[in-house]
Amino acid sequence: MMRKLTIILFLIASFSSIAREITYLARSPRALLMGDAYTSIANDDEYTLFYNPAALGVNQSVTITPLNPTFGLTNALDELDRFENFPSSDTAAIADRLLGFPVYLHVDGIPTVKIPYFALSLFASSTTSMVLRNKIHPSLNVKYALDKGFATGFAFSFGNGATRKKGSKKVSPGSRTSVGLGVKFIKREGLDSSFDLFSTDILNTVNNGVESVADLRESLGFSRGKGWGYDLGVEHIFSTGITEFRLGASVLDVADTRFKKTSGDDDIPRQEMAVNFGSSIRQDLKLLEWTLAFDLHSLNQPIDYRRKIHVGGSFRILNLEFLGGFSQGYVSYGIGLNLWPIKIIAGFYGVELGEKYREEKGSRAVIQLKLLEIDLDLY
Repeated sequence: MMRKLTIILFLIASFSSIAREITYLARSPRALLMGDAYTSIANDDEYTLFYNPAALGVNQSVTITPLNPTFGLTNALDELDRFENFPSSDTAAIADRLLGFPVYLHVDGIPTVKIPYFALSLFASSTTSMVLRNKIHPSLNVKYALDKGFATGFAFSFGNGATRKKGSKKVSPGSRTSVGLGVKFIKREGLDSSFDLFSTDILNTVNNGVESVADLRESLGFSRGKGWGYDLGVEHIFSTGITEFRLGASVLDVADTRFKKTSGDDDIPRQEMAVNFGSSIRQDLKLLEWTLAFDLHSLNQPIDYRRKIHVGGSFRILNLEFLGGFSQGYVSYGIGLNLWPIKIIAGFYGVELGEKYREEKGSRAVIQLKLLEIDLDLY
């Protein structure tokens, strides 16, 4: 009896320590380098609909972002010790070096059009992550997702003033409260599985008559699906013209975004609901501008409260911007350079891959190129 109880407790402990990264449909590179504290300043770039649709209420210009490819990958600079005197032929030694090393590759493009109170974004996003776990019985955890679709949204605005001026983040004096709604359609495909390196499952699958890579992929859990998601947001702004205070809140993927399976055997992972709150202060002194922001997200998810804390800031001098933040216990930093028709944002950040606070860090690098972004004032 005691032996059975020990086995049960061991299994419970194993399941509770399964790595779990919080995933979102899309993240702004600028936000990631600011600790992802973006709920109250979501109108600052083309990712508004993926943080808080209510932020559209401050916009009084037409902004077109036609090309904005983003690339993300594992920051191997934080793991250089793993690759010193790397073994060339010893399989066990190679596996030992790679154990727990999270491989991450991400590419996306989100062309966006924003007009007063309305925005439309198209998106295509591919993310692959892999990590080798369990030294005694090695298994490879693989997660791959390709999301394609569109997001649109609008905001109702109430108040006098506090509107965004042409080509600037500065808003006019006054106060304004906005309520926003977002709708999105997502076609998702991918897999999320763990493969036993000592198992013959893959070999048996091939021997059983798999005729193509697509067949092999689907036999390993690859599936496709589509679904609709909904977002809500609210934002309040008070501005003196130079100094600006903001409060924002959003509910992304209300009641979870679920997918109807169109092919494959495994279910499509749902996009979980996220309840977010943010506040910020900004001063625009023309040649100089600074912002401090604070976020709590995702408030509804059962994780350590310290993983929900996000703090960030930016400091701009002319066309050069310095970014920094603190998210889930890890530091982020980077720079942005705006030399039209090209804008570059690049830097490093960390995410929590485990269940607990500062349990397992994922070190990542991100770079975004924006080309031919246009901002026109209508008023």
